[in-house]
Amino acid sequence: MALIGRKLRVALGAAGMLTVAAGAAIAQDDWPSDPVTIVVAYPAGGGTDSAIRAMTDIVSGELGQPILVQNVGGAGGGVAAARVMREEADGYTVLATNSTSITLAPLVQQSIYDIDDFDHVAILGDFQNAVFTGPQQPWDSLDEVIEVVRSEGRPMTYASQLAIDRLLMLYIAKERGIDLRPVPVNGGSGAVQAVLSGDVDVSFSGGSWRPIVEAGDAKALFAASYDPLPVAPDLPSMSDLGFDFGVTSRISLHTPAGVPSERLEKLSAAFDKAVNSGRGQQVGEQRSMDMTFRGYDVAGEVMAKERAGYEDILESVGPELMTGQ
Repeated sequence: MALIGRKLRVALGAAGMLTVAAGAAIAQDDWPSDPVTIVVAYPAGGGTDSAIRAMTDIVSGELGQPILVQNVGGAGGGVAAARVMREEADGYTVLATNSTSITLAPLVQQSIYDIDDFDHVAILGDFQNAVFTGPQQPWDSLDEVIEVVRSEGRPMTYASQLAIDRLLMLYIAKERGIDLRPVPVNGGSGAVQAVLSGDVDVSFSGGSWRPIVEAGDAKALFAASYDPLPVAPDLPSMSDLGFDFGVTSRISLHTPAGVPSERLEKLSAAFDKAVNSGRGQQVGEQRSMDMTFRGYDVAGEVMAKERAGYEDILESVGPELMTGQ
């Protein structure tokens, strides 16, 4: 009898363990059970914000929960990144940012976070980075801007919002032997306003430049990428101008490190459908972004490769970027 009782207890215990395991699996499959918050690292109206907001309905439908969008600007994406890093690693808080705020910014400015503090959920698309100027300015190329500032004996002014534009402009200044004066702005809309008002000579943009250029309200000078841009193949690229370096940045999604991989894959799959929808591609065209999706399976590799490229170029630029000069 004792043996039978012991076997019965073992059987009941095993059944209980199976029940618990099944319950855990169901709970995991049921994620998310609450709304998911996407923290956009820039003010409303910029390229990242517009892309995310255009896709929230599809992502919400895929996840079965509302998507809440919060704009947390500051420090070129650093304020939002620091906030998200501190959140619970449960997948309910997602950072949407320019990839350089994760790959480049920690290398060149004081930061409480680094690339390994995040799980890299997906790459939604590539910004079509370019440098542009106001329609009232007398120059139509980089060489003409440089000629004017040299003749006037002054630094070239530019709207600065991200570590990537500072790196690009410092590289150009070093190669061309000119001085710079950055004018801080907040987000892509701030960069556009600085150019239109004539407060700066030039500005860097990840896509906000194209609509105003096509409307005749600004002039594109050159692509910031090494190779020509898909959306503007006739615009001179950095390689066309004789430089050995160009910058590429991306809309990237991140969570605090440690989120279960099943949740990251679910988030990634939802955004995959959203990016490749008609609405996702439409907003990319409107904001001059190449909406080519890369999911959780490769996003980490893309971020690591981008990081390594910036480490290499920083060695050639020198310490100027570190000091903010």
